[in-house]
Amino acid sequence: MNQEKTYMSQKHTFSMIRWLCAITLVGCFAGSIGAAETNANETVEPEAMVIDPNVAQVDPTGAKITFIAFKKDSTIRDGLRLLAALCKKNIVPMSGVDGPLTVSRLYDVTFDEALDAILGFGFRYDQDGTFVRVYTAEQYKKMKEDPDRMVHRVFPLYYIEAEEALKLLRPVLSGSASAKVEASSPAEKKMSSGEGDLGSGASGGNELANHDLIIMFDYPENVERAEAVLAAVDVRPQQVLIEATIMAATLTEDMEFGIDWNLLSGTPITGFPNTINGYGTKAETSGFANAPGGRGLTVGFSADNVQAIITALETVTDTTLLANPKILAVNKQEGIVYIGKKIGYESQTTQTQTSTTQSVEFLETGTRLAFRPFIGNDGYIRMDIYPKDSDGTLKTANNIPDETSTELKTNVVVKDGETIVIGGLFRDKVDTSKYQVPVLGNLPFVGALFRSTKDTVMRQEVIVVLTPHIIGEAAETNAEARLNDIRRRRDAAEGSLMGLDSAKIAEDAYARAAKYYLEGDVEKAVYNLKLALMMRPTYLEALRLRERIIAETDPDEFRRLDSVVIDEVEAEQTQNWSRR
Repeated sequence: MNQEKTYMSQKHTFSMIRWLCAITLVGCFAGSIGAAETNANETVEPEAMVIDPNVAQVDPTGAKITFIAFKKDSTIRDGLRLLAALCKKNIVPMSGVDGPLTVSRLYDVTFDEALDAILGFGFRYDQDGTFVRVYTAEQYKKMKEDPDRMVHRVFPLYYIEAEEALKLLRPVLSGSASAKVEASSPAEKKMSSGEGDLGSGASGGNELANHDLIIMFDYPENVERAEAVLAAVDVRPQQVLIEATIMAATLTEDMEFGIDWNLLSGTPITGFPNTINGYGTKAETSGFANAPGGRGLTVGFSADNVQAIITALETVTDTTLLANPKILAVNKQEGIVYIGKKIGYESQTTQTQTSTTQSVEFLETGTRLAFRPFIGNDGYIRMDIYPKDSDGTLKTANNIPDETSTELKTNVVVKDGETIVIGGLFRDKVDTSKYQVPVLGNLPFVGALFRSTKDTVMRQEVIVVLTPHIIGEAAETNAEARLNDIRRRRDAAEGSLMGLDSAKIAEDAYARAAKYYLEGDVEKAVYNLKLALMMRPTYLEALRLRERIIAETDPDEFRRLDSVVIDEVEAEQTQNWSRR
């Protein structure tokens, strides 16, 4: 019995062992299958490459790495692999790029900052499309200095001169002996006045008619820097519109009052009417409100051998000159406007044994405005400015000119759109003269009978007012409004013509024709057009309107017009010439 129990106990033990072995075998087999599946579907990364949220974090925008930690004893290549996986970049290290990683943690860095920290000072990298290639310092230098990398580029210039652009591009050239930058030939800078230039051969020729050009041959990165420089400097310049007002007012007052005596009857007093010098009436007034140069109010008395002439004259001259020149000029460029008259005179005569040579010069009179603006970045303009208004005459004796001028030259700073007074002159001049008989003229009361006085008062005012405007677009000059002002003046001038004037009749007839045409009354429009062309056969606007009406009402008649036939024949002949 005991033996049976012992046998059963051993049998149970063996059974348990068999079950445990089976379970162990199944576990080992399942583990092998799981390991095989893991190796088949996943790549086991080195420990430094495992991206743990606690070890590396990127902000939601992907612009920065908020935190990254590297395992101890990691190499530069380990750091590059981790950075490439974290930022999804194609980082390609060249041979020789390796070594111990000198950083362990980075906080709030961009990709470029992290890459610089991992590489340190011994390595360089270059962005090549979607690849970031990492080099040793020697490899990087050799790659950068490879002449096969050099490219050429042509830069057209629109606002800056090629000569000026050439100086600005030299600093961005590489130090390579093969790098070059060249500019096209400069255009002619001197502008012809148009006087005596026809037939001189000064214009035309083989000068470049295209835009100024810059051609650069260098490494791509230097060419890109050159492009950035030109993009910053070759821009449309601003302009300045100057409105200057020059006002000169002169007021002159002359006052004369006195008594002239004559005790010899029959002897005329110079400058006075003969009728009161013993030959006519005993009393007379003349010259009241007389023309310039007269004696004003003259009263004469004659009694026996005594004559007395009382004169009173007041002359008032009030002259006001107002000039309002306007000129538009590009920033830093000189602008000049001149409206006036050039008075010619002989300045020098050279005589030889066989000939005589005379030099003629001209005195410019009128209104002149010259200025050069310098636009600032704060809405202010610095200007060199020279306004002048003058008048001149020639002396008949020696043919030498005299000039009366109002001018100033200054350098000012003015805010855009503001009006300032840049010059002013206020001058008063008072002269008092007395003419009297000695002793008698000083007597009280009766002394006025033996003296005369003359007072001269002159007041002169000169003001120069300036208003600058910075112009970015041509439309800011308000040209349309100025053209309308010109049209109004022209209409007013034409309206002042007499009704019988042929030009007036033609203008009125054309205006009526245009009105009737717009209203749809073609018959009346044609009648008035005939009248306008009868008065002025070459009236261009009337001819255009006539052709328009004929084209709309009678196309066959329009095609028979001489001008239309000639145009068609010339067009056909031009095609024949082109085919040749």
